[in-house]
Amino acid sequence: MDNTMLPQQFQDEFEAVIASDKPDIDKLAWTFGRITEDIIGYAHREIEMATALHDREAKIKAQIKMETLKHARYIFAMNYLRITGRRIWDE
Repeated sequence: MDNTMLPQQFQDEFEAVIASDKPDIDKLAWTFGRITEDIIGYAHREIEMATALHDREAKIKAQIKMETLKHARYIFAMNYLRITGRRIWDE
């Protein structure tokens, strides 16, 4: 899923979540998830571009970035589950 949007739209969405009545742990989970999801999407596009350009070094760097963030999301999700008893996202 590609959730990239204009900076102002993202800022408005971010501010709405922060101002909501949700528990702080859910606000943290949403913001972390939203930001890392965008970065992973960007890295995926970098990988596609590097592949098309046959730029092996750029492709490897983007793959490392993407997989590192995926792993960070996994760690966050596991701890969120342990703390709240709820799953945060499906991955």
